[in-house]
Amino acid sequence: MRSVRPCATRRPGFGWPCRRKCGANHHPMSRFYVISGAHGVGKTTVTELVHQILSERGHPTTTFHHRADKDAIKARAQRGNASRATWKRKLWHQLPAGLRAWLIAAVDEIKYAQNVTRRIADATTNGKSAISDRYVYDRLVDLRLHSRSRPQISAVGMACRVMRKPDITFLLTDIPERINARKDELSPDLIAIYQDALRALLIQLGIPFREISVDGRTAAAVASNIVNAIEATEATLGATRGTDQREKP
Repeated sequence: MRSVRPCATRRPGFGWPCRRKCGANHHPMSRFYVISGAHGVGKTTVTELVHQILSERGHPTTTFHHRADKDAIKARAQRGNASRATWKRKLWHQLPAGLRAWLIAAVDEIKYAQNVTRRIADATTNGKSAISDRYVYDRLVDLRLHSRSRPQISAVGMACRVMRKPDITFLLTDIPERINARKDELSPDLIAIYQDALRALLIQLGIPFREISVDGRTAAAVASNIVNAIEATEATLGATRGTDQREKP
């Protein structure tokens, strides 16, 4: 009996089953949602509540932070560097510093993409939708805001274009001063720039998104809005998918 595994190929649109004749059974790709926004807007709390409400309503989901594996990746890299042969270390340091910076940035993004993809694939295998607390788009805005190196910004910019697009990104926004009062990580001016830049990036890349204003509401109220939107999306896409399957020759 052939094993059933997630299909890495997506048809245009929203994760419908692949039609390749590749000799394997396939799960349709999981729905993939992202909750984004400035630091302090309440993403993590809302993400946890969305997961809880969806579970209570019978919608199996898995949630994760997009950089949850950051420390593990860093530790593996350090172990690899320590065990690398002397000649390899010498060869590495003979490369131009600029080239090393580009290679490091590229490898970092490959590892980031692999870890996010693995989490979505695990959700697919278990028949669950995946919800990420932030995503690569947030990273690019962060890097630009803090004037990081050109190789790093370029590598993340490329990742924004090649990584899987979420079915919907929920962009949480609020008055900058209110966000700053909750988490004094960015000044109100930088928070305003962050929110505008993230919105503009989603539009530029053609990412389906819904902007949800927190506007002094509780995290539970915001989460309820997101859950209702997800349920409506699931119902619409489920009906479309069913029609698509009935129309197969």
